[in-house]
Amino acid sequence: MLYEPSTLASTTALLATALREDYGIDPEPIYLQAGIPLTPPESPQLRYPLSRIRKLWELARIASGDDAIGLITGRHAKPVHFYAFGYSWLASSTLLGAMQRLTRYMRLMSTASVLVSLTETPDSYALSTIFPDPSKAPPKEGIDCGMTALLALCDAIAEKEIRPLRVELTCPATTHPEAYREALRAPIRFNAEVGVMHFEKETLRESLPLGAPDVAKVTDRIAEQYIETLDPQKVASQVRQLLIALLPSGKADQDLVSRRLNRSTSTLQRQLQLEGLSYRDVLEGTQRSLAETYLRDKKHSQAQIAYLLGFSEQSNFSRAFKRWTSMSPRQFQESQFAASANMD
Repeated sequence: MLYEPSTLASTTALLATALREDYGIDPEPIYLQAGIPLTPPESPQLRYPLSRIRKLWELARIASGDDAIGLITGRHAKPVHFYAFGYSWLASSTLLGAMQRLTRYMRLMSTASVLVSLTETPDSYALSTIFPDPSKAPPKEGIDCGMTALLALCDAIAEKEIRPLRVELTCPATTHPEAYREALRAPIRFNAEVGVMHFEKETLRESLPLGAPDVAKVTDRIAEQYIETLDPQKVASQVRQLLIALLPSGKADQDLVSRRLNRSTSTLQRQLQLEGLSYRDVLEGTQRSLAETYLRDKKHSQAQIAYLLGFSEQSNFSRAFKRWTSMSPRQFQESQFAASANMD
């Protein structure tokens, strides 16, 4: 199975919003041409391959006639666009903690070739970004979007505008310099060897009004578990991704999954055993993760969740969920609402 970098599907909503609100363009034809649905993804874990994301940005740039469309798009970012990382970000006690989470969970948003690090300098915290393999790096528009999205997310949890001390960009000064200065709210140095955003130390260390360490720990765990599923070298990861697509059909038996992965059933069993797992372990782990996400999001009834997870009856889902968590689906939801209320 060939591996291609991918991006969280929910982040593509940012570009659709920008096309409509900032450029007055109907995004639907652009998304159709790029092979990306305009409707919100059924699962918050759904991902799109980097090749389609590149095509989407290219078509949007041509349609808008704006080479700086990425900078505009990032301004629409909200924590909800970034699955578990977004909730972990919201619950961070400081911006420093939030940015440390960004360095840990970057793969959740995109598995493109990118290294993000946060280091302390004499006068700042420096958030740097390196792209080791340009062929697997995000498109320029996506990189621009990431920078302004970061500032939008900072504003959201700090409840005020956050301005970097200075920004260093690898692109030449001929690339819409004024658009960069306006969007990044800081002095810009172009032609740098590494892209870096410098932030004032006191700003990043300041306590945040929405900080909730207990909630952050829970969402950190979800983010870490999800990132584990993105390891293309693990057979279990491939099975999980396939199950997410197959479960709503009610046809997710081991024989079908084996055929889809071009393996015999015995080979799949043996490979999973080498990873310390059985097919049932992966199936129930995937169902449980999705169930907790759907119950937390409150977008589906329990009957709909049972269907999305491949259960023939809601009662079967309820029994399984109680076996997994020692709570009924309703009790789980109530516990999550109570945890969310602590953040207000």
